[in-house]
Amino acid sequence: MKRLIYAATLTLTLTSLVGAAYADEVSREHPRATQIIHSGAHPNSQKTPNATYHFELHVGGNALSQLEIDLPDGIDVPKQIEVTDRSGERIDATVSIDNQKAAIAFARPISPGTILSVSLQGIEIPQSRGVWHYPIYGRFVGLTAPIPLGTVRIQTYG
Repeated sequence: MKRLIYAATLTLTLTSLVGAAYADEVSREHPRATQIIHSGAHPNSQKTPNATYHFELHVGGNALSQLEIDLPDGIDVPKQIEVTDRSGERIDATVSIDNQKAAIAFARPISPGTILSVSLQGIEIPQSRGVWHYPIYGRFVGLTAPIPLGTVRIQTYG
């Protein structure tokens, strides 16, 4: 009888582990929420003029119609903001910048499952500090208020 109980316990444990691993893999491929997956600066030196800050965003859940980026105090407004998909094709969007906030309105909503790359080009980096935080918000089809997506952290070195 003990062998039967041990065998049943082992079988149930192994079955639950496989199910959990499969669920984790599915959630990474098709997240329910839009999430920031990467960020960086090129070049990442504080002494280089006209740097490019970028981040990647995996769109999940609803279609994304607009992005909003809060620009930190002390950072000059970028000269250009470009959005591309994973293959490098430009996404048609209108960019407006007003009082340290950049708004990117997409011509067509971005479908869930799409990975966007957002580049803030022509950033002048002050030499006073090396870590910058950019809060990111998204507006989704069917929702009226912007939803906080997270904070992009950019690290530069002296």
